[in-house]
Amino acid sequence: MVAALGVAATFASCGGGGDDGGAAFIARYCDLYVPCCAERGLPTDGRVCRASFGSTGRPAYDATAGTACLTGLEQMVAASRDRFCGGEDDLPPACYEAFTDEAAPGSTCARETDCPPPSAGQVRCAAVSVVNGVDLRKCQVMLPGQEGSTPCVGTVAAGVITYSSSGDGATEVYLCDRAAGLRCAGDACVRLPIEGEPCSVSDECAEGTFCDFTLGTCGARKPIDAACGDQPLECVAGAYCNEVLVCAAQLADGAACAANVQCVSGNCPAGACAPLPSIGIEGLCADAV
Repeated sequence: MVAALGVAATFASCGGGGDDGGAAFIARYCDLYVPCCAERGLPTDGRVCRASFGSTGRPAYDATAGTACLTGLEQMVAASRDRFCGGEDDLPPACYEAFTDEAAPGSTCARETDCPPPSAGQVRCAAVSVVNGVDLRKCQVMLPGQEGSTPCVGTVAAGVITYSSSGDGATEVYLCDRAAGLRCAGDACVRLPIEGEPCSVSDECAEGTFCDFTLGTCGARKPIDAACGDQPLECVAGAYCNEVLVCAAQLADGAACAANVQCVSGNCPAGACAPLPSIGIEGLCADAV
């Protein structure tokens, strides 16, 4: 989620009406993104952007912060429209102060820094539901899970979290770490089968192993130059099973490629490995109907 959509999500709990200048701020804020939407061939009426601010119950608009926010946004557009439209830079801090105060666990938010630091675990600004096509986000504390911990919202692998659930809006949820032999399945942390134990997909197997479909059990992943059968995660991390069925090193950005799996980034968009693209601002442009 880019910062632009995140700040709008914060205001979703606050509304966009009133006669204190808040409505004018929202209109100008959304107008700045109209050219970005147009460049992508997306709707330019600003309806989704305005809807993301909600319509009722917001606190008073802070004109000083709002003016500073809009000035900062205009400077970002002038410096580089491409970066602005791509959501590559953080928004001015004032944009997060125009309506909202610091969020408490369970309250709405735009980004992790809106949520107070937890006494344990880590915090995220989680999308817990969708209203008129726009994410409603709330502060959520994520704790290290043990086998059986519920609800779990994602699996950690090498420090990277793959989310699988919103946790049904719970204030405290769990992360299942593969390094601890766990993954998130359904809404609970479950143990990863080790080498020699039954499996159905490779993601179920413990670190350093894959699901060998020929045996129906987890087996050790194969090193570079070893023969392979093109099964998911069959080769060691940083390698893939190539067209001659040998584990080969994945390619760096800029190298010629024919398939995503050949690239370390997992992205081969036009015959060359490239970083994964930015999400962009589609969430502020797309048709809400």
